[in-house]
Amino acid sequence: MKKIISIVFCLLLFCSCADRQQSDSCPVLRVSLEQQEVSMKDLFGRLEVIPLETSDSCLLVFPDKVLCANGRYEVFDHKRYALFLFDENGRFIRQVGRRGQGLGEYREVYDVAHDSRNGNICLLSPFWEMFVYDAEGRFLERLQLPEKSNYQAVMDYGDYFVTWTLPMTNEECGISVISKDSLQCVREYWHGNSNLMSLYPRAFHLYGEELYFFRPFQREVYRLGLDSMQVGYQWDFGSDNYSIEDFGFSLKEKGDGQERDGLIKKLQESTIPYFFQENSQNDKYYYAQLIFGFSPLVGHYNIFYRKSDDKSFFFRETTEGVMLKTVYFCDDFLLSLASYEDMEAYKHVLDEQEFAKLKGRTEEDNPFLVKCYFK
Repeated sequence: MKKIISIVFCLLLFCSCADRQQSDSCPVLRVSLEQQEVSMKDLFGRLEVIPLETSDSCLLVFPDKVLCANGRYEVFDHKRYALFLFDENGRFIRQVGRRGQGLGEYREVYDVAHDSRNGNICLLSPFWEMFVYDAEGRFLERLQLPEKSNYQAVMDYGDYFVTWTLPMTNEECGISVISKDSLQCVREYWHGNSNLMSLYPRAFHLYGEELYFFRPFQREVYRLGLDSMQVGYQWDFGSDNYSIEDFGFSLKEKGDGQERDGLIKKLQESTIPYFFQENSQNDKYYYAQLIFGFSPLVGHYNIFYRKSDDKSFFFRETTEGVMLKTVYFCDDFLLSLASYEDMEAYKHVLDEQEFAKLKGRTEEDNPFLVKCYFK
């Protein structure tokens, strides 16, 4: 299980002081990537453990997204193509969605979102469909979406779903704003080289009422709405900045059939030093995940950029040995996915009562969640 989790979420450790500047009304987050020791206590005031139940009915294979809703932890498994509901103590409730050809079944689903208008659970299929269930996981309907090359990610946005697809041509847009009422696309954004867009396709995050979007090889994070898309903020790593075009890749036009293989090779060889896996924010922090060397085990780093004083924390693991594997991020806390092999490190940061919740766990068990409350 540790290898599975590490492949999806590993981090690295650097910390720096930074200056935030305004450029054309856009915050520029200046971060010097200098290694510094960071303790869990620097970021978090309290930790809580949620040991996810393990059984044949809920054995997780590749969990890579968690939603918090209705007092539950809802874990999306990218390899089982389903959502698994656990209560506040980690006890398994039920599975939502299933592969097959029956009513409410599907071939594959790649992402999940809650419909903010009614609380329904929406599973996104790459094949122009969305499978809708009520809050308790009962199948309701199968929605036909506008024809797109390959739906990858979905975000709820009031009266709309915003989706990300992998365009097959340079002319096709990657972002679609789809009306929940008509299921028609009312706005499209983003032309670009799809070979640069296929890594870590969950590109959206909400902050307040505003929707943000990023791509792996660009430091700009965009704010988008019904009328426009513009740069919301951008990262500046000084001498560690780079342009993907310097390595022979166009941001706008897709290359030949060997381009993606060449991209992966340059990442593995660290010719291209890093790319973004995640961007998010809350009232206290801007947050990003970087991957260096295309290495899931040793190259995954996090950045916490504190808004109050422009101090940044850039790290792979904390001084206590904890490797944060963030799967959910909100104003009050983040959720980190952890495995049996992580227990030794967490022993140094959990109080006795919380660590006792892990008693008896084995390597065969599901991962556990650590709820890290921000200071």
